[in-house]
Amino acid sequence: MRNERALDGAAGIGVPPRLQPANFNLPIYAGSSQTFAQTNTDWQSAYFQKGVIQQYDVALSGGSENSKIYTSAGYFDQDGITVGTYYTRKNFRTNAEQNLNKFITIGEIFTAASTRQRFGIPPGNRTPLTNVIRMQPYIPVYNPNNPGGYFGPQNSFDGADPVNPVEQALINENYNYGTAIHGNAYLTARFTSYLKFNATYGIDYGTNRQEQYTPIYNDGGTSSAPLASITENTNSGTTTLYTFQLAFDKTFATKHHVSATAVYEAQTNRSDSQNSFGNQNNNTIRTLNNATNTTTNYTYGTNVLESLVGRVGYDFEGKYLISGSIRRDGLSVWAPGHKYENFPAASVAWKMDQEGFMQGIKSISELKLRAGYGVTGINGTVLGNYPYVSNVSAGGTTYPFNNSATGANQGNGSYYSALSNPFLHWEETKSVNIGLDLGLFQNAFTLAAEVYKRKTDNLILTVPVPPSEGVGAPLANVGAMQNTGVELSAGYHKTGGEFKYDITGFFALDRNKVTSLTGAANGTITAGGDADFGGGGPITNTSLGQPIQYFYGYQVVGIFQNASDVSGSAKQTGAAPGDIKFKDINHDGVIDANDRVNLGSYLPKFSYSLNYSARYKDFDLALFFQGVSGNKIFNAERIIEEGMARLFNSDVNVLKAWTPSNTNTNIPRAISGDPNLNARPSSRWVEDGSYFRLKNLQLGYNLPTAWLKSGTSGYVSKVRIYLSGTNLFTITKYTGLDPEIGSKNGTLTNGIDYGQYPSPRGFQVGLQATF
Repeated sequence: MRNERALDGAAGIGVPPRLQPANFNLPIYAGSSQTFAQTNTDWQSAYFQKGVIQQYDVALSGGSENSKIYTSAGYFDQDGITVGTYYTRKNFRTNAEQNLNKFITIGEIFTAASTRQRFGIPPGNRTPLTNVIRMQPYIPVYNPNNPGGYFGPQNSFDGADPVNPVEQALINENYNYGTAIHGNAYLTARFTSYLKFNATYGIDYGTNRQEQYTPIYNDGGTSSAPLASITENTNSGTTTLYTFQLAFDKTFATKHHVSATAVYEAQTNRSDSQNSFGNQNNNTIRTLNNATNTTTNYTYGTNVLESLVGRVGYDFEGKYLISGSIRRDGLSVWAPGHKYENFPAASVAWKMDQEGFMQGIKSISELKLRAGYGVTGINGTVLGNYPYVSNVSAGGTTYPFNNSATGANQGNGSYYSALSNPFLHWEETKSVNIGLDLGLFQNAFTLAAEVYKRKTDNLILTVPVPPSEGVGAPLANVGAMQNTGVELSAGYHKTGGEFKYDITGFFALDRNKVTSLTGAANGTITAGGDADFGGGGPITNTSLGQPIQYFYGYQVVGIFQNASDVSGSAKQTGAAPGDIKFKDINHDGVIDANDRVNLGSYLPKFSYSLNYSARYKDFDLALFFQGVSGNKIFNAERIIEEGMARLFNSDVNVLKAWTPSNTNTNIPRAISGDPNLNARPSSRWVEDGSYFRLKNLQLGYNLPTAWLKSGTSGYVSKVRIYLSGTNLFTITKYTGLDPEIGSKNGTLTNGIDYGQYPSPRGFQVGLQATF
């Protein structure tokens, strides 16, 4: 049974007494012997849980020389690592292929899956983890006398912002029901041994129905619902794909090999969405029938991608290889007049090991030098169907008629939510690379090395506009950036004897720099500001000559120890002994916005991985290690933990806060209102994001074949038992929950930890059998 708490099981409707420092010894609710002073809630333990994973798969295959068929089915069930979350999936797949004659082959691929998911509703712009951290430990999770059965922070307390995270996760029901169907049919016609035609038609259809329900409840504090709310969201999407390909592949005079391919492809995506909302005055009826305050919205969108591709390749005696291609893509999401673009590519290679002068070097089994150049375009569908057009919003504003600001002459107004951009077009990346592939001792040892340079032009970013414009920021092609780097891969492969193993390491180094930036105020674009984190000031900055989206703020140089220290330093408004001292970068005697500097990049200086697989008799082992080094993380969640802005729960580090008798500390004084803005974006929150992680481990054992044949009369040909684990350990100096940080709310916020869920550690025992 799922860990879901009954929503309407409260017996009474009483509201707990106001929490004041003078009455902490009162019972937490009527009839309870426990007081607030006795309560010590561990909110992380209350919110997080251990999730169980189940996965079952079965597959059947068969056929003849002219017919093949494969069918599989699976079931997956996983509890989340937080209360009130889970995910289940049922899936089915069938493949079939038939040779009609020696010239024609037809086939199909069909998959279907249904999913059911329960997940939390994010509380505003915060993640639930922010509430987990902010909740005071003297507040209990439950109060059976409250409608709904939960307890929340009190209005009379300054720290009343957080929502009880367990209440938020369980009382607000949020279900997703999904169906996904994929069908693919193809025909292959072999006109000659060297000329082949392939036609493919594919369709993807998916539906998603989201049900949200919040009952009437009151936690006695800041969170309540006088009416039950019901939300029904239905989304569907259909993608169709036509591909026609003509391929030529022929060798002339045993030395000249020529291949050529021509492709036409058209893809159409259509999406529909209907959202309905209503209220009920009880917790019994959970449908929109006879609901009040009902609203319904419908949206429709579509995009089309059309491509023409031509590719030609030639090699002489398998030693000298050259290829070139050109593709022309048209994508509807770009502005009129900018939808089509050409993307060329070319490559050359020299297989030196095939040369006569290399034949006497027996230790070298492979040696190839290669180089390439290509242009690619961004998949603009990630920006939406019509990113160049401004949306018209109709909510939250009124329009006065006949100069009347109130009354009957005032009506609902509409407005443009952002500026349109009739010139938005393809973002392009031009790349050039030179590589070397080396194999030694029959490829027992392999090495691949590559250096590259990539230049991205027409970089698409959100360009801030002055507040006087009265509209949101548009997307625009505002600049260019460059990436240069090196990639190395080395491996050793032992294939002889009973003990076989393979070990391969990968190393990548990349450097990024913005080479052009236009249309941005003062030549910079800032992002990442949030009222909960550092007072809303920007956290990242993108400017010419610097890595994209570097962290941006003040440099901490220490803590003011006395009044003379404060007066003898650059002027900081609101500063007093115990406050953080910031560096006067421009030496003008005042700490202000002009003293902000580059605090580091989310981009690692290098990344690496290590794959190891081994087999000894009937045992097998696989390990995958992965890591990065030299990157920075802006730990915005620490601002919640250590900012001491108001009466919130805090990290234990605040116990080290500066006082006249505790001056050997890096934690500033505790002061209401933070007059010095100690919590502003600064180097205080920037941490080393380097880590080394054992990502996957699997140990398996195959039952001896002789046992299976004798014990099952030959019906079972293989049985493998395995134990696997994911994210088993991580070595890092980062103080947050997980050093693998993504992005929030669009671009230019990579590497900012706003309270990200950690990667779960998982263990799995499995059985694989072949009949």
